[in-house]
Amino acid sequence: MVTSTHSTRATVTCLTSLSHSGSTVFSMALACHQNTVSLGEIYQVLRKGPQFWLYATENTCSCGQPASTCDFWGPTLRKLLAEDIVSPTSPHYFQNAYRLLLREFARIYTTDMRAIDTSKGVKHLKLLADDTQIDPTVVFLIRDVRSYACSQTRLARSQNRKGVKKVKGHHWYQMLRWHKDNKQRESLLASLGLPYITAGYEPFCFDPPAILSLTDDFLALPKRQESANLAQSKHHVLFGNPMRNCETRKKKVHYDHRWFNETDYLAPAALLPFVMKYNKQKVYGEGKGKG
Repeated sequence: MVTSTHSTRATVTCLTSLSHSGSTVFSMALACHQNTVSLGEIYQVLRKGPQFWLYATENTCSCGQPASTCDFWGPTLRKLLAEDIVSPTSPHYFQNAYRLLLREFARIYTTDMRAIDTSKGVKHLKLLADDTQIDPTVVFLIRDVRSYACSQTRLARSQNRKGVKKVKGHHWYQMLRWHKDNKQRESLLASLGLPYITAGYEPFCFDPPAILSLTDDFLALPKRQESANLAQSKHHVLFGNPMRNCETRKKKVHYDHRWFNETDYLAPAALLPFVMKYNKQKVYGEGKGKG
């Protein structure tokens, strides 16, 4: 379990994963906790600056409101303008913007609440690790390599890629990429000294309460008052995939099991034992990182 945080430091939980690894559903389940709210990909919102989101009516939050009238993003974006934190190219912009955002979050929701950031990439992790005013914790989500490879191979083949890009339509390539990219992310988390827990997407789908309980304990959150009914998820997502148009989000977690009926991944899996060993350790074993 993570130790208690200092009251003077703003807390945030970052959900990090490769793309197409189930982070949308997992973040919604995390945000069903009474003390959490998902804000989607915070770093990507800040990259565009507050004016972009405030002055375009098509920029709708997952709560259903335009950014300018959203209960969270409206006042937060206007506060960024008021304090002249507006240009992503200016020195210390991201640091100052992230700090202000978390201050506004605490003001709106109280310090008992935890913001969830689902930003892709790793730049925000480096930023947060270096900030003495922010206390980040990380959930590192990993999807089963067989499911990932089948999904990505299927997608690549549907795009009719040409030339060397056709390699993406092979299971062995997707398995090696999965292994390399996840190992790199894991090494980065360790080198940055960020406290993190590894969560397997498949164990989560098959037993949500068990995985969420482990994650909540690591994040030092109190016991959940309700189960992970995705309809109860609290989120203000400007950038990301909140599944707002998907009816299944109102019911429960659904797992894409199409790969169960596929066989093309079997030969690459047999020829890449180090990939399968890593998959077994990280996806199906409880893993608390040391930061």
